Amino acid sequence: MKKRIFFFLFFTWNIVLFAQTNASEEGFASYYADKFHGRRTASGNRYHKNKLTAAHKTLPFDTKVKVTNLSNDSSVIVTINDRGPFAKGKIIDLSYYAAKELNFIKKGITKVRIEILSDSLNTNDTISIASSANEKKTEPPIPSYPGTYDFNFKETELSGYYIQTGAYKDSDILSEEINRLQKKIDSNNIYIEVIKIKNTIINRLLVGPFEKKNGDAEIAVLQKKGISGFLKSY
Repeated sequence: MKKRIFFFLFFTWNIVLFAQTNASEEGFASYYADKFHGRRTASGNRYHKNKLTAAHKTLPFDTKVKVTNLSNDSSVIVTINDRGPFAKGKIIDLSYYAAKELNFIKKGITKVRIEILSDSLNTNDTISIASSANEKKTEPPIPSYPGTYDFNFKETELSGYYIQTGAYKDSDILSEEINRLQKKIDSNNIYIEVIKIKNTIINRLLVGPFEKKNGDAEIAVLQKKGISGFLKSY
């Protein structure tokens, strides 16, 4: 029994140590367009172009990371408060100010290295970061059983009229679409209806709720933002 406990503690300590000293990754960074200024992020905070923040697919919110531009060796420390980017090859979306500090505003994209600052994490976060920094792809926590959920995949009830913007079998595509919507509308207005058709899970992406009389006007507003859909009731 003592040997098992010793082995567990030794193994856990090594995972934490690895995360604290080697949790880094390299890839491409981009930055938010000005139109996203003031919009709510996945963390609930609003994006501010002149603050040092960033979006990452898996790192816990409030994690601080050092981002180094590998083309000019400049660096900046940012706080994670949003989800994304989901484009292939990109590992982080930076605020305008962070991109300016790294001197790639004109290029729009640059290769970077991101390093997690261990003092911004607790032990449980640190262990999970060791995985997120080394895994190429993490499946989103999308429910596999029918129901209705908010954008954090917490079960909820729908009532009223909603605009369905799409229906997806692929969880990766659904995550990309949720991320795209979050940059254009309030996250609290995004819902997912999970249905099962012939043993196949379908995820309907919804925006709302709205009053029926305002349905056409809301559809027009979304269309101006590049989002199409149709009205349905619950």
